[in-house]
Amino acid sequence: MIRLLLLLSLLGVVSAPARTALSEPVRARVWVFFVDKQLDGALRGRAIDACERSLTPKARERRIRNHVPLADACDLPVCADYLRQVEAQGVRLRHVSKWLNAVSCEATPVQISQLMQLPFVDRVEAFRLRPEAHPLESERQQRQPLDVPNYGFSDWQNMLCGVPEMHGRGLTGQGVLMCFLDTGCMLAHESLQDLNVVATRDFVFNDANVGDEPGLDTAGQQNHGTATLSTAVGFRDSLLVGPAYGASVMIAKTEWIADEIRSEEDNYVAALEWADSMGADLTSSSLGYILWYENDDLDGRTAVTSQAAVIAARHGILVVTSAGNNRAREWFYVGTPADADSILAVGAVDSFGVLAAFSSGGPTADGRTKPDVCAMGLDVFCASAEAVDRYFFISGTSLSAPIAAGVAALIFEAHPDWTAQQVREAMKATASNATTPDNELGWGIVNGPAALDYNVAADRPPAMTPHSPALLTAYPNPVNGEVTVQLTLQRATSGTLAIYDLLGRRIFETQRRDWPPGVRRERIDAGTLTSGALFARFSSTDGDVVTRIVVLK
Repeated sequence: MIRLLLLLSLLGVVSAPARTALSEPVRARVWVFFVDKQLDGALRGRAIDACERSLTPKARERRIRNHVPLADACDLPVCADYLRQVEAQGVRLRHVSKWLNAVSCEATPVQISQLMQLPFVDRVEAFRLRPEAHPLESERQQRQPLDVPNYGFSDWQNMLCGVPEMHGRGLTGQGVLMCFLDTGCMLAHESLQDLNVVATRDFVFNDANVGDEPGLDTAGQQNHGTATLSTAVGFRDSLLVGPAYGASVMIAKTEWIADEIRSEEDNYVAALEWADSMGADLTSSSLGYILWYENDDLDGRTAVTSQAAVIAARHGILVVTSAGNNRAREWFYVGTPADADSILAVGAVDSFGVLAAFSSGGPTADGRTKPDVCAMGLDVFCASAEAVDRYFFISGTSLSAPIAAGVAALIFEAHPDWTAQQVREAMKATASNATTPDNELGWGIVNGPAALDYNVAADRPPAMTPHSPALLTAYPNPVNGEVTVQLTLQRATSGTLAIYDLLGRRIFETQRRDWPPGVRRERIDAGTLTSGALFARFSSTDGDVVTRIVVLK
Protein backbone atom coordinates (compact mmCIF):
# COMPACT_ATOMS: atom_id res chain seq x y z
CA MET A 1 0.00 0.00 0.00
CA ILE A 2 2.88 2.39 0.82
CA ARG A 3 4.43 1.59 -2.57
CA LEU A 4 1.15 2.37 -4.33
CA LEU A 5 0.64 5.65 -2.45
CA LEU A 6 4.17 6.79 -3.33
CA LEU A 7 3.62 6.00 -7.00
CA LEU A 8 0.27 7.77 -7.15
CA SER A 9 1.81 10.75 -5.38
CA LEU A 10 4.53 10.89 -8.03
CA LEU A 11 1.91 10.70 -10.74
CA GLY A 12 0.04 13.62 -9.23
CA VAL A 13 -3.20 11.61 -9.30
CA VAL A 14 -5.80 12.87 -6.79
CA SER A 15 -9.39 12.01 -6.09
CA ALA A 16 -11.50 13.26 -8.96
CA PRO A 17 -14.82 15.03 -8.55
CA ALA A 18 -17.99 13.12 -9.34
CA ARG A 19 -18.13 12.24 -13.05
CA THR A 20 -20.97 11.75 -15.40
CA ALA A 21 -21.44 8.34 -16.96
CA LEU A 22 -19.72 9.57 -20.12
CA SER A 23 -16.67 11.15 -18.45
CA GLU A 24 -13.23 9.65 -19.01
CA PRO A 25 -11.32 8.39 -15.93
CA VAL A 26 -8.02 10.10 -15.19
CA ARG A 27 -5.19 8.13 -16.77
CA ALA A 28 -1.47 8.38 -16.13
CA ARG A 29 1.36 7.19 -18.34
CA VAL A 30 3.49 4.48 -16.76
CA TRP A 31 6.10 1.86 -17.58
CA VAL A 32 5.30 -1.69 -16.51
CA PHE A 33 8.47 -3.79 -16.13
CA PHE A 34 8.29 -7.60 -16.10
CA VAL A 35 10.31 -10.04 -14.01
CA ASP A 36 11.30 -12.29 -16.91
CA LYS A 37 10.43 -13.33 -20.45
CA GLN A 38 9.06 -16.77 -19.54
CA LEU A 39 11.73 -18.51 -21.58
CA ASP A 40 14.11 -20.99 -19.96
CA GLY A 41 16.33 -23.85 -21.04
CA ALA A 42 15.66 -25.26 -24.48
CA LEU A 43 12.80 -22.81 -25.08
CA ARG A 44 15.17 -19.90 -24.55
CA GLY A 45 17.74 -21.37 -26.92
CA ARG A 46 15.15 -21.95 -29.64
CA ALA A 47 13.79 -18.43 -29.16
CA ILE A 48 17.26 -16.91 -29.55
CA ASP A 49 17.76 -19.00 -32.70
CA ALA A 50 14.45 -17.63 -34.02
CA CYS A 51 15.61 -14.08 -33.30
CA GLU A 52 18.77 -14.73 -35.28
CA ARG A 53 16.77 -16.03 -38.24
CA SER A 54 14.48 -13.00 -38.17
CA LEU A 55 17.31 -10.46 -38.51
CA THR A 56 17.28 -8.37 -41.66
CA PRO A 57 20.38 -8.85 -43.83
CA LYS A 58 21.58 -5.35 -42.90
CA ALA A 59 21.12 -5.96 -39.17
CA ARG A 60 22.88 -9.34 -39.44
CA GLU A 61 25.80 -7.81 -41.32
CA ARG A 62 26.16 -5.03 -38.76
CA ARG A 63 26.22 -7.41 -35.79
CA ILE A 64 28.74 -9.71 -37.46
CA ARG A 65 30.94 -6.73 -38.29
CA ASN A 66 30.76 -5.53 -34.69
CA HIS A 67 31.64 -8.99 -33.31
CA VAL A 68 28.53 -9.09 -31.12
CA PRO A 69 26.07 -11.98 -30.76
CA LEU A 70 23.56 -12.26 -33.58
CA ALA A 71 20.89 -12.43 -30.86
CA ASP A 72 20.83 -12.22 -27.10
CA ALA A 73 18.35 -11.94 -24.24
CA CYS A 74 17.47 -8.36 -25.17
CA ASP A 75 16.20 -9.57 -28.55
CA LEU A 76 13.78 -12.05 -27.02
CA PRO A 77 10.17 -10.86 -27.27
CA VAL A 78 8.18 -9.76 -24.26
CA CYS A 79 5.95 -12.56 -23.03
CA ALA A 80 2.69 -12.34 -24.98
CA ASP A 81 0.70 -13.72 -22.05
CA TYR A 82 2.04 -10.94 -19.81
CA LEU A 83 0.91 -8.36 -22.34
CA ARG A 84 -2.53 -9.91 -22.61
CA GLN A 85 -2.98 -9.87 -18.85
CA VAL A 86 -1.82 -6.25 -18.62
CA GLU A 87 -4.20 -5.23 -21.38
CA ALA A 88 -6.99 -7.18 -19.66
CA GLN A 89 -6.81 -4.65 -16.81
CA GLY A 90 -8.29 -2.10 -19.23
CA VAL A 91 -5.12 -0.08 -19.78
CA ARG A 92 -4.14 1.48 -23.10
CA LEU A 93 -0.92 -0.03 -24.38
CA ARG A 94 1.54 2.35 -26.03
CA HIS A 95 4.93 0.78 -26.82
CA VAL A 96 6.31 -2.68 -26.04
CA SER A 97 10.06 -2.72 -25.40
CA LYS A 98 11.83 -6.07 -25.73
CA TRP A 99 15.10 -4.40 -24.71
CA LEU A 100 13.70 -3.15 -21.40
CA ASN A 101 11.30 -6.10 -21.00
CA ALA A 102 8.55 -3.61 -20.37
CA VAL A 103 5.46 -1.97 -21.84
CA SER A 104 4.42 1.66 -21.61
CA CYS A 105 0.73 2.31 -21.15
CA GLU A 106 -1.95 4.69 -19.92
CA ALA A 107 -3.74 3.55 -16.77
CA THR A 108 -6.09 4.80 -14.07
CA PRO A 109 -5.08 4.69 -10.38
CA VAL A 110 -7.23 1.59 -9.89
CA GLN A 111 -5.59 -0.12 -12.86
CA ILE A 112 -2.13 0.79 -11.58
CA SER A 113 -2.98 -0.84 -8.27
CA GLN A 114 -4.11 -3.96 -10.13
CA LEU A 115 -0.96 -4.02 -12.27
CA MET A 116 1.27 -3.89 -9.21
CA GLN A 117 -0.43 -7.00 -7.83
CA LEU A 118 0.30 -9.12 -10.90
CA PRO A 119 2.92 -11.75 -9.97
CA PHE A 120 4.97 -11.24 -13.13
CA VAL A 121 5.23 -7.44 -12.76
CA ASP A 122 8.57 -6.33 -11.32
CA ARG A 123 7.68 -2.66 -10.89
CA VAL A 124 5.58 0.18 -12.25
CA GLU A 125 7.30 3.51 -12.92
CA ALA A 126 5.58 6.77 -13.71
CA PHE A 127 6.28 9.09 -16.61
CA ARG A 128 7.30 12.42 -15.18
CA LEU A 129 6.06 15.32 -17.26
CA ARG A 130 8.25 18.11 -18.47
CA PRO A 131 6.96 21.70 -18.71
CA GLU A 132 9.26 22.53 -21.62
CA ALA A 133 9.83 21.24 -25.12
CA HIS A 134 12.04 18.19 -25.58
CA PRO A 135 14.24 19.31 -28.47
CA LEU A 136 17.35 20.98 -27.12
CA GLU A 137 16.60 24.67 -27.34
CA SER A 138 18.76 26.83 -29.56
CA GLU A 139 20.54 29.83 -28.12
CA ARG A 140 19.82 32.25 -30.95
CA GLN A 141 18.73 32.41 -34.56
CA GLN A 142 19.42 34.94 -37.28
CA ARG A 143 18.94 35.24 -41.04
CA GLN A 144 21.53 36.34 -43.56
CA PRO A 145 21.68 36.62 -47.37
CA LEU A 146 22.56 33.41 -49.19
CA ASP A 147 25.03 34.04 -51.98
CA VAL A 148 28.22 32.23 -50.95
CA PRO A 149 29.36 29.53 -53.42
CA ASN A 150 30.53 25.97 -52.70
CA TYR A 151 29.75 25.04 -49.09
CA GLY A 152 27.99 28.34 -48.73
CA PHE A 153 27.35 29.38 -45.16
CA SER A 154 27.99 25.80 -44.04
CA ASP A 155 31.69 26.27 -44.79
CA TRP A 156 32.96 26.86 -41.25
CA GLN A 157 30.95 24.11 -39.58
CA ASN A 158 32.39 21.62 -42.08
CA MET A 159 35.95 22.92 -42.09
CA LEU A 160 36.27 22.75 -38.32
CA CYS A 161 35.94 18.95 -38.41
CA GLY A 162 37.88 18.47 -41.66
CA VAL A 163 34.86 17.52 -43.75
CA PRO A 164 36.08 19.15 -47.03
CA GLU A 165 39.20 16.96 -46.93
CA MET A 166 37.06 13.89 -46.32
CA HIS A 167 34.86 14.83 -49.26
CA GLY A 168 38.04 15.33 -51.26
CA ARG A 169 38.81 11.67 -50.64
CA GLY A 170 35.55 10.79 -52.37
CA LEU A 171 33.48 10.15 -49.22
CA THR A 172 29.83 11.18 -48.99
CA GLY A 173 28.35 8.55 -46.65
CA GLN A 174 27.40 6.22 -49.49
CA GLY A 175 26.24 2.82 -48.22
CA VAL A 176 25.85 3.96 -44.60
CA LEU A 177 22.43 3.81 -42.95
CA MET A 178 21.72 6.61 -40.45
CA CYS A 179 18.63 6.92 -38.27
CA PHE A 180 17.53 10.35 -37.02
CA LEU A 181 15.32 10.71 -33.95
CA ASP A 182 13.65 14.11 -33.64
CA THR A 183 10.42 16.07 -34.05
CA GLY A 184 9.90 15.06 -37.67
CA CYS A 185 10.96 17.08 -40.69
CA MET A 186 9.89 18.72 -43.93
CA LEU A 187 11.36 16.45 -46.59
CA ALA A 188 10.12 18.81 -49.31
CA HIS A 189 12.87 21.29 -48.39
CA GLU A 190 15.15 21.83 -51.38
CA SER A 191 18.23 20.67 -49.42
CA LEU A 192 16.52 17.34 -48.62
CA GLN A 193 14.66 16.58 -51.86
CA ASP A 194 17.34 14.24 -53.21
CA LEU A 195 17.97 12.50 -49.90
CA ASN A 196 17.85 8.69 -49.99
CA VAL A 197 15.13 8.07 -47.38
CA VAL A 198 14.65 4.33 -46.88
CA ALA A 199 12.08 4.43 -44.06
CA THR A 200 10.02 6.89 -42.03
CA ARG A 201 7.98 6.28 -38.91
CA ASP A 202 5.91 8.54 -36.69
CA PHE A 203 5.98 7.09 -33.17
CA VAL A 204 3.62 9.80 -31.92
CA PHE A 205 0.65 9.09 -34.19
CA ASN A 206 1.69 5.60 -35.36
CA ASP A 207 1.93 6.30 -39.07
CA ALA A 208 4.66 6.96 -41.64
CA ASN A 209 4.18 10.74 -41.91
CA VAL A 210 7.13 12.55 -40.29
CA GLY A 211 6.04 16.01 -41.46
CA ASP A 212 3.55 18.33 -39.80
CA GLU A 213 0.08 16.78 -39.61
CA PRO A 214 -2.65 19.47 -39.68
CA GLY A 215 -5.15 19.04 -36.89
CA LEU A 216 -2.74 16.88 -34.89
CA ASP A 217 0.59 18.71 -34.67
CA THR A 218 1.29 22.15 -33.31
CA ALA A 219 2.45 24.51 -36.04
CA GLY A 220 6.22 24.28 -36.31
CA GLN A 221 6.45 20.69 -35.08
CA GLN A 222 8.86 19.82 -37.89
CA ASN A 223 11.17 22.83 -37.49
CA HIS A 224 13.74 21.34 -35.14
CA GLY A 225 14.02 18.03 -36.98
CA THR A 226 14.38 19.76 -40.35
CA ALA A 227 17.29 21.81 -39.03
CA THR A 228 19.15 18.89 -37.48
CA LEU A 229 18.62 16.53 -40.43
CA SER A 230 19.84 19.10 -42.95
CA THR A 231 22.95 19.80 -40.88
CA ALA A 232 24.05 16.18 -41.24
CA VAL A 233 22.83 15.15 -44.69
CA GLY A 234 21.37 18.16 -46.49
CA PHE A 235 22.71 19.27 -49.87
CA ARG A 236 22.11 22.45 -51.84
CA ASP A 237 25.11 23.54 -53.86
CA SER A 238 26.50 26.92 -52.80
CA LEU A 239 24.18 27.05 -49.80
CA LEU A 240 24.32 24.01 -47.52
CA VAL A 241 26.36 20.81 -47.62
CA GLY A 242 25.96 18.24 -44.83
CA PRO A 243 28.95 15.95 -44.18
CA ALA A 244 27.08 12.74 -45.09
CA TYR A 245 24.80 13.98 -47.87
CA GLY A 246 25.19 10.67 -49.73
CA ALA A 247 24.06 8.46 -46.85
CA SER A 248 20.80 6.53 -46.63
CA VAL A 249 18.54 7.66 -43.81
CA MET A 250 15.72 6.51 -41.59
CA ILE A 251 13.62 9.19 -39.93
CA ALA A 252 11.84 8.64 -36.64
CA LYS A 253 9.41 11.23 -35.32
CA THR A 254 9.58 10.65 -31.57
CA GLU A 255 8.69 14.04 -30.07
CA TRP A 256 5.45 16.00 -29.99
CA ILE A 257 6.13 19.60 -29.04
CA ALA A 258 2.59 20.32 -27.83
CA ASP A 259 1.41 19.81 -24.26
CA GLU A 260 2.48 17.04 -21.89
CA ILE A 261 3.02 14.26 -24.47
CA ARG A 262 6.33 15.85 -25.41
CA SER A 263 7.81 14.23 -22.30
CA GLU A 264 7.41 10.68 -23.55
CA GLU A 265 10.69 8.81 -23.61
CA ASP A 266 9.03 5.57 -24.69
CA ASN A 267 8.90 6.84 -28.28
CA TYR A 268 12.68 7.25 -28.17
CA VAL A 269 13.18 3.69 -26.89
CA ALA A 270 10.84 2.29 -29.55
CA ALA A 271 12.67 4.23 -32.27
CA LEU A 272 16.05 2.83 -31.21
CA GLU A 273 14.68 -0.71 -31.39
CA TRP A 274 13.27 0.10 -34.84
CA ALA A 275 16.67 1.41 -35.96
CA ASP A 276 18.31 -1.78 -34.72
CA SER A 277 15.80 -3.99 -36.54
CA MET A 278 16.45 -2.18 -39.84
CA GLY A 279 20.22 -2.49 -39.49
CA ALA A 280 21.10 1.17 -38.92
CA ASP A 281 24.83 1.80 -38.55
CA LEU A 282 24.36 4.86 -36.36
CA THR A 283 21.68 7.02 -34.84
CA SER A 284 21.64 10.78 -34.33
CA SER A 285 19.39 12.54 -31.85
CA SER A 286 19.29 16.12 -30.63
CA LEU A 287 16.97 15.41 -27.72
CA GLY A 288 17.54 15.63 -24.00
CA TYR A 289 15.65 14.71 -20.86
CA ILE A 290 16.63 16.30 -17.55
CA LEU A 291 13.90 18.11 -15.64
CA TRP A 292 12.41 15.03 -14.04
CA TYR A 293 15.81 13.65 -13.08
CA GLU A 294 18.34 14.56 -10.41
CA ASN A 295 22.07 14.88 -11.02
CA ASP A 296 22.56 11.60 -9.15
CA ASP A 297 20.49 9.87 -11.86
CA LEU A 298 23.15 10.62 -14.50
CA ASP A 299 24.80 7.21 -14.18
CA GLY A 300 23.90 5.90 -17.64
CA ARG A 301 21.64 3.25 -16.09
CA THR A 302 18.67 5.13 -14.61
CA ALA A 303 16.91 6.82 -17.53
CA VAL A 304 15.12 4.45 -19.90
CA THR A 305 16.56 6.33 -22.88
CA SER A 306 20.08 5.80 -21.51
CA GLN A 307 19.42 2.13 -20.88
CA ALA A 308 18.20 1.72 -24.46
CA ALA A 309 21.17 3.67 -25.83
CA VAL A 310 23.59 1.31 -24.08
CA ILE A 311 21.77 -1.74 -25.46
CA ALA A 312 21.89 -0.21 -28.94
CA ALA A 313 25.65 0.28 -28.54
CA ARG A 314 26.04 -3.35 -27.48
CA HIS A 315 24.18 -4.36 -30.63
CA GLY A 316 26.77 -2.57 -32.77
CA ILE A 317 25.09 0.80 -33.31
CA LEU A 318 26.99 4.04 -32.86
CA VAL A 319 24.62 6.22 -30.84
CA VAL A 320 25.36 9.93 -31.34
CA THR A 321 23.46 12.43 -29.21
CA SER A 322 23.60 16.05 -28.08
CA ALA A 323 25.26 16.78 -24.76
CA GLY A 324 22.76 19.51 -23.88
CA ASN A 325 22.64 23.30 -23.55
CA ASN A 326 22.74 23.70 -19.77
CA ARG A 327 26.27 24.75 -18.82
CA ALA A 328 25.16 28.29 -17.99
CA ARG A 329 22.06 27.10 -16.15
CA GLU A 330 21.50 25.60 -12.74
CA TRP A 331 21.57 22.05 -14.12
CA PHE A 332 25.01 22.49 -15.84
CA TYR A 333 25.54 18.80 -16.65
CA VAL A 334 24.80 16.71 -19.72
CA GLY A 335 21.33 15.21 -19.81
CA THR A 336 20.03 11.79 -20.68
CA PRO A 337 20.74 9.82 -22.83
CA ALA A 338 24.06 11.69 -23.16
CA ASP A 339 25.10 10.15 -19.83
CA ALA A 340 25.05 6.65 -21.34
CA ASP A 341 28.14 4.48 -21.67
CA SER A 342 29.72 3.61 -25.03
CA ILE A 343 27.90 6.30 -27.00
CA LEU A 344 29.10 9.60 -28.47
CA ALA A 345 27.77 12.62 -26.56
CA VAL A 346 28.63 15.79 -28.50
CA GLY A 347 29.30 19.22 -27.04
CA ALA A 348 29.47 22.53 -28.93
CA VAL A 349 32.19 25.01 -29.84
CA ASP A 350 32.22 28.16 -31.96
CA SER A 351 33.94 28.55 -35.33
CA PHE A 352 37.27 29.23 -33.58
CA GLY A 353 37.07 26.07 -31.51
CA VAL A 354 36.17 27.85 -28.27
CA LEU A 355 33.71 26.07 -26.00
CA ALA A 356 30.19 27.48 -26.34
CA ALA A 357 28.93 28.99 -23.09
CA PHE A 358 25.80 26.83 -23.18
CA SER A 359 27.45 23.46 -23.90
CA SER A 360 26.72 21.06 -21.04
CA GLY A 361 29.58 19.48 -19.15
CA GLY A 362 30.43 16.45 -17.05
CA PRO A 363 31.19 14.37 -15.21
CA THR A 364 28.41 11.82 -14.99
CA ALA A 365 27.17 10.76 -11.55
CA ASP A 366 29.52 7.77 -11.63
CA GLY A 367 32.53 9.89 -12.55
CA ARG A 368 32.85 9.42 -16.31
CA THR A 369 34.10 12.27 -18.50
CA LYS A 370 31.48 14.00 -20.66
CA PRO A 371 31.02 15.17 -23.33
CA ASP A 372 32.88 12.69 -25.52
CA VAL A 373 33.73 15.04 -28.41
CA CYS A 374 32.72 18.44 -29.76
CA ALA A 375 31.78 20.01 -33.08
CA MET A 376 30.64 23.45 -34.14
CA GLY A 377 27.36 24.38 -32.46
CA LEU A 378 27.32 28.18 -32.54
CA ASP A 379 25.72 29.88 -35.57
CA VAL A 380 25.37 26.67 -37.56
CA PHE A 381 23.77 27.07 -40.97
CA CYS A 382 20.84 24.77 -41.70
CA ALA A 383 17.47 24.42 -43.41
CA SER A 384 14.39 26.18 -42.08
CA ALA A 385 10.98 24.50 -42.31
CA GLU A 386 9.28 27.88 -42.82
CA ALA A 387 9.65 27.46 -46.59
CA VAL A 388 11.21 24.98 -49.00
CA ASP A 389 13.98 27.45 -49.88
CA ARG A 390 14.50 29.06 -46.45
CA TYR A 391 17.67 28.74 -44.36
CA PHE A 392 18.89 30.18 -41.09
CA PHE A 393 21.63 30.16 -38.46
CA ILE A 394 20.94 28.37 -35.20
CA SER A 395 22.98 27.47 -32.13
CA GLY A 396 23.02 24.56 -29.72
CA THR A 397 24.38 21.06 -29.25
CA SER A 398 21.33 20.08 -31.33
CA LEU A 399 23.49 21.06 -34.32
CA SER A 400 26.91 19.85 -33.21
CA ALA A 401 25.61 16.29 -32.76
CA PRO A 402 24.40 15.78 -36.37
CA ILE A 403 27.66 17.25 -37.67
CA ALA A 404 29.60 14.67 -35.64
CA ALA A 405 27.18 11.97 -36.80
CA GLY A 406 27.80 12.98 -40.40
CA VAL A 407 31.56 12.69 -39.88
CA ALA A 408 31.06 9.27 -38.30
CA ALA A 409 29.11 8.17 -41.38
CA LEU A 410 32.06 9.12 -43.61
CA ILE A 411 34.36 7.03 -41.40
CA PHE A 412 31.98 4.07 -41.65
CA GLU A 413 32.03 4.43 -45.44
CA ALA A 414 35.81 4.52 -45.59
CA HIS A 415 36.20 1.58 -43.19
CA PRO A 416 33.25 -0.78 -43.71
CA ASP A 417 34.96 -3.43 -41.58
CA TRP A 418 35.27 -1.18 -38.51
CA THR A 419 32.96 -1.74 -35.58
CA ALA A 420 30.87 1.09 -34.15
CA GLN A 421 33.11 1.22 -31.09
CA GLN A 422 36.20 1.42 -33.29
CA VAL A 423 34.69 4.41 -35.11
CA ARG A 424 33.94 5.96 -31.71
CA GLU A 425 37.46 5.24 -30.51
CA ALA A 426 39.00 6.74 -33.65
CA MET A 427 36.96 9.94 -33.29
CA LYS A 428 37.92 10.35 -29.63
CA ALA A 429 41.58 9.33 -29.95
CA THR A 430 42.24 11.83 -32.76
CA ALA A 431 40.20 14.76 -31.40
CA SER A 432 41.89 18.01 -30.34
CA ASN A 433 41.93 17.30 -26.60
CA ALA A 434 42.63 13.56 -26.70
CA THR A 435 45.76 13.65 -24.55
CA THR A 436 44.05 15.59 -21.74
CA PRO A 437 40.30 14.90 -21.89
CA ASP A 438 38.20 17.00 -19.54
CA ASN A 439 34.60 17.81 -18.68
CA GLU A 440 34.45 20.82 -20.99
CA LEU A 441 35.56 19.62 -24.43
CA GLY A 442 35.75 15.94 -23.58
CA TRP A 443 38.32 14.42 -25.94
CA GLY A 444 38.03 17.55 -28.06
CA ILE A 445 36.91 18.78 -31.47
CA VAL A 446 36.38 16.02 -34.02
CA ASN A 447 39.16 15.71 -36.63
CA GLY A 448 37.62 13.67 -39.44
CA PRO A 449 40.73 13.13 -41.61
CA ALA A 450 42.82 12.05 -38.61
CA ALA A 451 40.09 9.62 -37.55
CA LEU A 452 40.10 8.15 -41.06
CA ASP A 453 43.82 7.43 -40.74
CA TYR A 454 43.65 6.11 -37.17
CA ASN A 455 44.99 2.57 -36.70
CA VAL A 456 42.51 0.37 -34.89
CA ALA A 457 43.84 -2.89 -36.31
CA ALA A 458 45.20 -4.00 -32.93
CA ASP A 459 41.70 -4.06 -31.49
CA ARG A 460 40.13 -6.21 -34.19
CA PRO A 461 39.41 -9.73 -32.94
CA PRO A 462 40.56 -12.49 -35.28
CA ALA A 463 38.12 -14.60 -37.23
CA MET A 464 37.57 -18.15 -35.97
CA THR A 465 38.72 -20.89 -38.32
CA PRO A 466 38.20 -24.67 -38.16
CA HIS A 467 41.72 -24.92 -36.70
CA SER A 468 41.13 -22.31 -34.00
CA PRO A 469 40.38 -23.90 -30.62
CA ALA A 470 38.77 -20.72 -29.31
CA LEU A 471 37.76 -17.16 -30.13
CA LEU A 472 37.90 -14.44 -27.49
CA THR A 473 36.23 -11.05 -27.97
CA ALA A 474 35.13 -8.16 -25.76
CA TYR A 475 32.39 -5.61 -26.32
CA PRO A 476 31.77 -2.75 -26.16
CA ASN A 477 35.38 -1.84 -26.65
CA PRO A 478 36.56 0.73 -25.54
CA VAL A 479 34.32 0.57 -22.48
CA ASN A 480 33.57 2.64 -19.40
CA GLY A 481 30.55 0.73 -18.09
CA GLU A 482 29.95 -3.02 -18.26
CA VAL A 483 32.15 -5.06 -20.58
CA THR A 484 31.17 -8.48 -21.91
CA VAL A 485 34.02 -10.92 -22.53
CA GLN A 486 32.79 -13.58 -24.95
CA LEU A 487 34.52 -16.93 -25.28
CA THR A 488 33.61 -19.24 -28.17
CA LEU A 489 34.92 -22.82 -28.01
CA GLN A 490 34.76 -25.46 -30.74
CA ARG A 491 35.15 -28.28 -28.22
CA ALA A 492 35.02 -28.82 -24.47
CA THR A 493 38.16 -28.00 -22.56
CA SER A 494 39.53 -26.90 -19.21
CA GLY A 495 41.14 -23.52 -18.80
CA THR A 496 41.37 -20.13 -17.18
CA LEU A 497 39.92 -16.84 -18.31
CA ALA A 498 41.83 -13.89 -16.86
CA ILE A 499 42.32 -10.16 -17.40
CA TYR A 500 45.74 -8.52 -16.97
CA ASP A 501 47.00 -4.95 -16.93
CA LEU A 502 50.08 -3.84 -18.88
CA LEU A 503 52.32 -4.73 -15.93
CA GLY A 504 51.14 -8.30 -16.05
CA ARG A 505 49.07 -8.09 -12.88
CA ARG A 506 46.01 -10.34 -12.89
CA ILE A 507 42.93 -8.28 -12.00
CA PHE A 508 40.19 -10.77 -12.90
CA GLU A 509 40.09 -14.56 -13.15
CA THR A 510 37.63 -17.41 -13.54
CA GLN A 511 38.83 -21.01 -13.82
CA ARG A 512 36.89 -24.12 -14.85
CA ARG A 513 37.63 -27.73 -15.62
CA ASP A 514 34.59 -28.13 -17.82
CA TRP A 515 34.28 -25.26 -20.27
CA PRO A 516 31.61 -26.58 -22.68
CA PRO A 517 31.68 -26.01 -26.43
CA GLY A 518 29.76 -23.01 -27.72
CA VAL A 519 29.51 -19.45 -26.47
CA ARG A 520 30.01 -18.29 -22.87
CA ARG A 521 29.85 -14.66 -21.78
CA GLU A 522 31.33 -13.05 -18.69
CA ARG A 523 29.90 -9.61 -17.85
CA ILE A 524 32.29 -7.48 -15.82
CA ASP A 525 31.76 -4.04 -14.33
CA ALA A 526 34.54 -1.91 -15.82
CA GLY A 527 34.50 0.10 -12.60
CA THR A 528 36.34 -2.84 -10.98
CA LEU A 529 39.05 -2.74 -13.66
CA THR A 530 41.97 -0.36 -13.96
CA SER A 531 41.85 2.39 -16.57
CA GLY A 532 43.77 2.03 -19.81
CA ALA A 533 44.74 -0.91 -22.01
CA LEU A 534 44.12 -4.39 -20.59
CA PHE A 535 44.39 -7.89 -22.01
CA ALA A 536 41.95 -10.75 -21.61
CA ARG A 537 43.47 -14.22 -22.04
CA PHE A 538 41.92 -17.66 -22.15
CA SER A 539 44.53 -20.32 -21.44
CA SER A 540 43.75 -23.99 -22.03
CA THR A 541 45.42 -27.23 -23.02
CA ASP A 542 44.57 -26.33 -26.64
CA GLY A 543 46.49 -23.08 -26.49
CA ASP A 544 45.94 -19.43 -25.59
CA VAL A 545 43.78 -16.73 -27.16
CA VAL A 546 44.09 -13.06 -26.26
CA THR A 547 42.05 -9.94 -26.89
CA ARG A 548 42.65 -6.34 -25.93
CA ILE A 549 40.24 -4.27 -23.79
CA VAL A 550 40.47 -0.49 -23.44
CA VAL A 551 38.86 0.88 -20.27
CA LEU A 552 38.01 4.58 -20.29
CA LYS A 553 37.22 6.37 -17.03
